Amino acid sequence: MIPHFKINCAGLLLLLSGALHAQDYIAPGRQALAPLPASTSGVKGAVTSLAGTWQINLTKEPSGWQKIQVPGEPAMQGITIQHDQPFQYRRDVTIPADAAGKTLAIRFNGVYNHAKVWVDGHLLREHFGGFTAWECDITPYASAGKTVQLVVEVTDRTDDISFASGYAHHPIGGILRDVQLVIRPTQHLSKLYTRTKLSPDFGAAELSLEMGVNKSTALTSVSWTLTAPDGSKVVTQRVTVKDAANITDKIALPQVKTWTAETPSLYQLSVTLYEKGIATETIRQQIGFREVMIRDKNQLLVNGKPVKLRGACHHDMDPLMGRSTHRAQDSLDVILAKEANLNFIRTSHYPPTQDLLEFCDRYGIYVQEETAICFVGQDRGGDYNKYSSTQNDTAFTARYLGQLSEMIDRDRNHAAIIMWSVGNESSYGSNFQQEYDFVKRIDPSRPVSWSWPTSALKEGKRCFDIAVGHYPIYSGNGGDMGGIDQHMMHPDFPLLSDEWAHVACYNTGLLKYDPNTKDFWGRSIDTTWLNRFDVPGNAGGAIWGMIDETFHLPGKVTGYGPWGIVDVWRRKKAEFWNTKKAYSPIRIGTTVFTNARTGDVLQLPVKNRFDHLSLSEVICKVTSSGKKFSLKMPAIAPHETGVIAFDTKNLSGSAALLQFFSSNGQLIDEEKISWGPRPAMTLPAKSGTWTTGDKLFSHGRLSLYADKTPDSASISNVAVMTGMPDIVINSPVHWDAFKNTEGKFSGATHISETSVSNTNSGRTWHLQGMNGNYPVKMDITMYASGLVEVAYEADSIPLHTWEIGVKVPLSGAMDKITWQRNGYWSTYPEGHLSANTGSADKNSGAVYHYRQRPAANVAEDMTDYYLAGSIEEAKATTAASESYRAKKENILEYIVSGKKLPGSVKVVSDGSQAAKMQIDADGRQWLIITDKWDYWSLAWGNYQGTANPSRKVKGVARFIIE
Repeated sequence: MIPHFKINCAGLLLLLSGALHAQDYIAPGRQALAPLPASTSGVKGAVTSLAGTWQINLTKEPSGWQKIQVPGEPAMQGITIQHDQPFQYRRDVTIPADAAGKTLAIRFNGVYNHAKVWVDGHLLREHFGGFTAWECDITPYASAGKTVQLVVEVTDRTDDISFASGYAHHPIGGILRDVQLVIRPTQHLSKLYTRTKLSPDFGAAELSLEMGVNKSTALTSVSWTLTAPDGSKVVTQRVTVKDAANITDKIALPQVKTWTAETPSLYQLSVTLYEKGIATETIRQQIGFREVMIRDKNQLLVNGKPVKLRGACHHDMDPLMGRSTHRAQDSLDVILAKEANLNFIRTSHYPPTQDLLEFCDRYGIYVQEETAICFVGQDRGGDYNKYSSTQNDTAFTARYLGQLSEMIDRDRNHAAIIMWSVGNESSYGSNFQQEYDFVKRIDPSRPVSWSWPTSALKEGKRCFDIAVGHYPIYSGNGGDMGGIDQHMMHPDFPLLSDEWAHVACYNTGLLKYDPNTKDFWGRSIDTTWLNRFDVPGNAGGAIWGMIDETFHLPGKVTGYGPWGIVDVWRRKKAEFWNTKKAYSPIRIGTTVFTNARTGDVLQLPVKNRFDHLSLSEVICKVTSSGKKFSLKMPAIAPHETGVIAFDTKNLSGSAALLQFFSSNGQLIDEEKISWGPRPAMTLPAKSGTWTTGDKLFSHGRLSLYADKTPDSASISNVAVMTGMPDIVINSPVHWDAFKNTEGKFSGATHISETSVSNTNSGRTWHLQGMNGNYPVKMDITMYASGLVEVAYEADSIPLHTWEIGVKVPLSGAMDKITWQRNGYWSTYPEGHLSANTGSADKNSGAVYHYRQRPAANVAEDMTDYYLAGSIEEAKATTAASESYRAKKENILEYIVSGKKLPGSVKVVSDGSQAAKMQIDADGRQWLIITDKWDYWSLAWGNYQGTANPSRKVKGVARFIIE
């Protein structure tokens, strides 16, 4: 038996009843939020945006007014505000002539964080909270065809429970979201709530409506129509209004298309209010038939099926307007989420815009909507700590419940929302308990999440239905920041890690040194998800985060940092492809079949990680040796494993690209399948004879200058290698740093012993000495064919290192790399900084100006204002592009060349080594070839590498000068 969350109508009336408004009950002064009309009779436009140019005044002086764009942060527009210092906005609003006899309201969709509103000098109301919608009735003070002056006083109060300004590292106070003029009939709908209940087989449904009218007459009625996703009319019903505050209706539907993230079927609900038989107002909303439930204590289900949430945490983020957004950007965020194979968004740490929710409904994204309460009872830092511990403070209860009720009031009809969150990373207190109790009274159809649950459980309390932990250890062997992930599940609650796999952000030292940090992170999200997908009771998690948190203020760049899978301009970072692959609902277990031959039928093991779709509903397109064809997918049920049979009989090559598409044509995933033995590493013959001079050795175009050590090498008398190869032992200062650590980078080896031996084709320098505190040995052999082998040994090295290998000084004129490698994934998109095959220029030309949208891909960037900590272009511009500087792991071939040079340096390997280019502050350029590489400052539960098994290491690096 599956227990359902059932609507409690008596509790529902506490939210919005005509006789008793919820705010009267929970927070004095709050007013009910009526639904926005799609049309109002006799009016051309029922809702008009007031976005655009307003005026702002930080002083009380009449001369202090200046222009500002609304919505948007003042700070992001060069207008510096201060905490706890009120400032004012104003603009004239002209009431349309056709609004005569109507009710007029100004809707604010987000003003951070305390506001007062006047119209023509009349104080209308004040409001606490920066991310919920609320209205002011201006009807008594506005006339059709006339202009009124709207004044909004805003204060960015330090005591705001959302901590949003502290979280943004600057005061964000201001009108952050759209402001609208709303025209309604005098008699209008004051509420519209829907509830869908599905039959046990989830094929039929019951739709219930609860409506309210602000006032009614004996001749008032409501008509509503439900239209199916295909545009066909399902039902039309009419209800006579008897109780204006509580109008209910319901209907049984014998067959419905259910809403899930994979099948986001939406019905249109159209509700029309009639007065004396004349239509006066129409409301239109999209609804979905779906049910959320918890089974067997810890199983989260949607429409009767267990769901696995593969998500990311979302912030409103605009590089030029800050904690503000717009409809086009919201739609892009949802489209990017779908493209990255996300099926879940957590709206951290406040309610999102209505637009974002609309697009989540439309495209299919489960949403955890979070109220704006953050870091209560935690260390907020500085002045913010004065108001940190409000969890038991009754003076703040109205704010807790007021914002929560406003969030639910506005958003409860969205199918995408499958849970409410009553706060983030906070200590338990009575205010959180009252939040939970309130939600369960008014909307028990959805479960409630909250962090930190253990702080409640320790007191024997419960203010959540879903236990939330943050940053679990990727392997599952250990706990998390919530203290509940010891076994990746909780016996009594579904476990949700609504923050996990933190994108590299705080470790600025490593990000500057090696941009491949971004790609290496992909192992973390992949293994985190792989280790939890099949764990009963583990509902999944959300990457922190989706969008970089870098505010490009006119005078400085600030914020927490580049923690997104896309940057603030919505360019895809290296992490985006890693997320798409790790979260792919189609998981191919094997892509390389070395023992197979062309003509064999390959058995590809596959896991269906969809929640509601059979793999037979996926379209597979194959490209191989110039041929393109479709491959029928097997009928493998959700969460089950099976096999894809791939016949290579009619193919001439030894590889094929399989691309998987949804029914609407979106690329879900792709894999490169290869068969037959992999080609072995090939080296040039150790042949040829040096022509020997005093300190100069030559063979063909190759010249080597050497004395006691090999000092340089040239091609056609142009220097390529500019010094002696040396050993690399780079390590973090603190390998277990939680956020950032500096590095200890090895310098030149102090050589104490030298000897030389010769063969017919090669010359070997045997060197011993100290590199810092490490005793080292090197045998550097240079063959006349151009092959160089550097065999090294080192002792007493740290157990935790970043890099162990060899570095080769190269000419600064070398400015291009090309590579082939065995990547973590079988395919990468073109231009990815860690593609399996690719090239990169040292100078990509991708230098972008501060506060201007970059034109190039992220991998080509040469400018990073945040990492540089400067808005000066010269200081923020690096010596080479990200892709050029990023380590390439598991290389087969890595070539460094120069547009104006006659020669090149080619590293050859069997896939067990990595290579990268490093440019010192003085401009000297190095090729680094490593046998061991780690990323110790990733932290936050991420995979960082492995400790060295011994303090003694050895290896061989090979490259060819040609």
